[in-house]
Amino acid sequence: MLMGLAILVSSTVVINPVEAQSRNGWYRSGCNFKGDCTYVKKIGGSWPFIEYKSMDTIDNVELIKEADCRRWRWRWLYPTGSWKDVMPGSIGERMQKIVCR
Repeated sequence: MLMGLAILVSSTVVINPVEAQSRNGWYRSGCNFKGDCTYVKKIGGSWPFIEYKSMDTIDNVELIKEADCRRWRWRWLYPTGSWKDVMPGSIGERMQKIVCR
């Protein structure tokens, strides 16, 4: 019984590392080998279509995108683009996981 209580208590104090990164709504979705990082921030929509901003540390331009969380794809919103598949293991996949959760 004590072991079960210990597991319960320890599982309630674990902080999700992704949530710990957000101080102003932006989440770091990943960095390349040069240290340039990409960030993502939800801005609207309702599941499965979530609108979000993405920005990288190379040019600091905020881009507006839309995620299709059901079909695991994304597109540019301004201007509206065609749907693109999310590539496994990419920073784009990490973005999709953040905005679709």
